[in-house]
Amino acid sequence: MVKPLSIWIAALALVLVSPCLHADETKPATERDFGTDHFVFGGSVRIEKPVPGDLIAAGGNVDVDAPVSGDAMLAGGNLRVSAAIGQDVYAAGGRLAIDAPVGRNLRVAGGQVDFGPKATVAGNITVGGGQVSLRSAVKGSVRVGGGRVLIDAPVDGDVESAAGHLTLGPNARIAGALRYRSGDELERDPAAQVAGAIERLPLPGRSASAAAVRDRAFGEQV
Repeated sequence: MVKPLSIWIAALALVLVSPCLHADETKPATERDFGTDHFVFGGSVRIEKPVPGDLIAAGGNVDVDAPVSGDAMLAGGNLRVSAAIGQDVYAAGGRLAIDAPVGRNLRVAGGQVDFGPKATVAGNITVGGGQVSLRSAVKGSVRVGGGRVLIDAPVDGDVESAAGHLTLGPNARIAGALRYRSGDELERDPAAQVAGAIERLPLPGRSASAAAVRDRAFGEQV
């Protein structure tokens, strides 16, 4: 379904103004409805009533405590999602904490990004951040870039990572392949499982023969 142009303009405006919303968190949020879609911005934003369409929100703090039937487009300093999102999530902020089911895909970026165990994702995840922790089950694939990345959950598809340091925790269950770029060796808990190949890709400026490594899930640690 194609969204009205005014919705996308509003979403872009939220991303642009969000850095300015930290100043007065006591000021009431500004809210508007476009049909079933809800548009809100302010110093501190809390969603406490279900949204039947899309949610477009920005603020110094944004808390989504009620379900959203459509997409959620979020921007701000601190973002927290504790209620189900029916479709896609697009979010950018200083700190993101998502701990609720997502019906489709996640596209997020932030300084610190945490996916909790309640954040089952029906589609794919694309994430970039300084520190990224993935403890939620993912039905699709994961593409992640960050300074430090932890994967400690089931992933039904492939995982592609570019990180300063990549860790597979004891609950990691990757059904597809793992391809990663990192200056450090992969840190892998003995209980972590990767069903497909593990491939260490070369960093920019390095030859593939010196850095590429392939292994199987229960073989020698890369």
